[in-house]
Amino acid sequence: MKFNFPPLLITAAITGILCSSGFAQQTQLGNRKGPTTKIYLAETKGESAIVSNGKSFTAEQTKAFDAPGTTIETKDKSHNAFVYSNGTGLYMEENTRIKIDRFAQERFLPTAPNKANPEIEPSTSQSNVVVTQGTVGICTNQLAAGTTMIYTTPLAVVAIRRGRVSIATTPDGTTVDLLEGDITVRNGPQDAVGQILRPGDRAIIRITTAGQPPTLTIVPTPNDAMSPLDERTTIACNAKKTVFFDANDATDQEISANPVVPVKLPANITVSPDRLPGSP
Repeated sequence: MKFNFPPLLITAAITGILCSSGFAQQTQLGNRKGPTTKIYLAETKGESAIVSNGKSFTAEQTKAFDAPGTTIETKDKSHNAFVYSNGTGLYMEENTRIKIDRFAQERFLPTAPNKANPEIEPSTSQSNVVVTQGTVGICTNQLAAGTTMIYTTPLAVVAIRRGRVSIATTPDGTTVDLLEGDITVRNGPQDAVGQILRPGDRAIIRITTAGQPPTLTIVPTPNDAMSPLDERTTIACNAKKTVFFDANDATDQEISANPVVPVKLPANITVSPDRLPGSP
């Protein structure tokens, strides 16, 4: 007997699985209410639509938004680079739409590891992000123990544990490329285990037969695709360096996004003649 799994049904089932697991994840975070998570717009070009807390915003560089429930869409010839308040960078190419279904963080501690090293996640977090269409590049820092990071598309579920990842989704299917790190890709709710990708792997998820579940194929990432993949994930990594997130103290857990101001060298720099090339 054959069962039909239309793409919309698959998406709904994936969402149900994530929502049901969200309760367990929330329990893992403890009964204390964590801070309201943020996303910071590190770079923007062209026209974008941002809806956060039911309000529409203009994309402005260095602006921060509450993350949960936020929808972001880039238009033609536009792109954005964001940073989540757990330190993960996200690059969105043109004609891309995402929704942050869930993003929760544990309280920041006074001894949060990111104070000494911004490449370390400040606290445990759980995130579920839906990529409805388009292409994103993701660059994580060193994630805390217990952190989960899930990206879904209409056909795929991507669990990211660390690294640089590219996800592209169209009506024809989803393509996931891993440049660095460790991820697992599943092709819908019927795939309970998924496939672990190694750096240099590409996962292709598409419906090959009408009315049948999508197929998942692992192949090497083509050499001619490496340059754009590296570029979009590098932008996400560079975005991480533009902001530092902090919480005021142990009782007031409002997260603040603090732009990193580059160090300016003196305008007039005197170089001793004996330091010039060719000097004796």
